[in-house]
Amino acid sequence: MAREALRRLLGSHLGAPGRALLAWRTRGQAERLVAGRGLAAPVRALSERLGARVTRGPFAGMEYPRRRGDAVHAAKLLGAYESELHAAVERLVARAPACVVNIGSGDGYYTVGLARRLPHAEAWAVDPDPLAQRACRDTALRNGVAARCRFVPLLGAAELDAVLQPHVAIAAGSPVRLDAAGTGSPAGGRAAALCVVDCEGFEDELLDPSIAPALRHADILVETHDFARAGVTERLAQRFRGTHDVERLEIASRDPAAFPELSAFPPETARGLLDEFRHPPQSWLVLTARVAPPVP
Repeated sequence: MAREALRRLLGSHLGAPGRALLAWRTRGQAERLVAGRGLAAPVRALSERLGARVTRGPFAGMEYPRRRGDAVHAAKLLGAYESELHAAVERLVARAPACVVNIGSGDGYYTVGLARRLPHAEAWAVDPDPLAQRACRDTALRNGVAARCRFVPLLGAAELDAVLQPHVAIAAGSPVRLDAAGTGSPAGGRAAALCVVDCEGFEDELLDPSIAPALRHADILVETHDFARAGVTERLAQRFRGTHDVERLEIASRDPAAFPELSAFPPETARGLLDEFRHPPQSWLVLTARVAPPVP
């Protein structure tokens, strides 16, 4: 209770300075976790060996230096991080959204990675953590996409709708390919926008098409947190089943042998470098819009 009261005080009542203090405290905890497992030196060694660049996966080639508190930096550089999502990310990129909104953008792994893959899209990085915002800006600058990125601390459902609506309107002017049920998507399977969401339970309030109707025409990749909001995965699946194809993905194990870069480390260290410190139950939903925007 005392910890939660402190979190509310720092995060809500003291504004940006409080959120920065809370972020520094949280990152310190992550640093102690990494150090306590004997992974600090191996992470540094691996990052130096890889030149702080992602080696494989959808964001291969992205420059991504480690920041304080990034407990999964090795997994990101190896291309192992959230590898359950790689095929889905490729499909979503192929739908060429003109706008990406990353809620819970952190240090910019998805925001910048997707901006690199979608050179004509604007990207929104949304995170209340001022330290994460600063790191995300730096990641964007290092990778040459900062001019197309917007950095904001918070977006509610109504504000998210305002961001998405212009892209829905543009997509509404595109030819539509109808399916047998009379619904459809923009010609070529293009998406109006893509939302990538990881916000520790707030997805329940944020992804509400009754408040943000533009979500009905946007693709959504959301990490769900049933440990924080019981039943949220199924609620979101039901909420979007009428307008989206729904795919649920679960945590999969990692095999250190699949990453030759880890062969120089002891087996326990190699496994630790791939650990993403998940809290089961942990799922993702891939929500692919199939209803075309209404023609104005």
